[in-house]
Amino acid sequence: MDLTIKVERVRGAWFAPHMTDHIDEEVDRATVFFFFHWDDITPEGVVAFEDVFTQQALRWKPRTPEAPRGQKIPIWMELRSDMEPGCAIVVDDRPEYIRYVVRTGLITERAADAITRSQSERSPDWVRMPARYMTQLRAV
Repeated sequence: MDLTIKVERVRGAWFAPHMTDHIDEEVDRATVFFFFHWDDITPEGVVAFEDVFTQQALRWKPRTPEAPRGQKIPIWMELRSDMEPGCAIVVDDRPEYIRYVVRTGLITERAADAITRSQSERSPDWVRMPARYMTQLRAV
């Protein structure tokens, strides 16, 4: 199934960040939407998180309906101001936990806490896939 990740920044009354799945089995496509309140994430944060969540989706897949649920894993974000120039987010993605280190100013602490809590609650329904690496041949 083809999976797309979208991060949305929404105006209006404040709400806790959350995720919504849209699955279209007819075209074998799924989209996971991450919704953040306008005040909780910057435009740069939207782009950075959409990229990192998309990369992460290459390693995590939904469990099949017949598979047993997995363990709930801890997931958290650390906001840091002392990151390398140009670095927005670093992810330590392991089977037993996921840790995001995020440049201060891209997301608020309350949004970081809420979205990782939501991800952790959903983690038993996902399975981490083995890494797969590929390189392209280039002319010498």
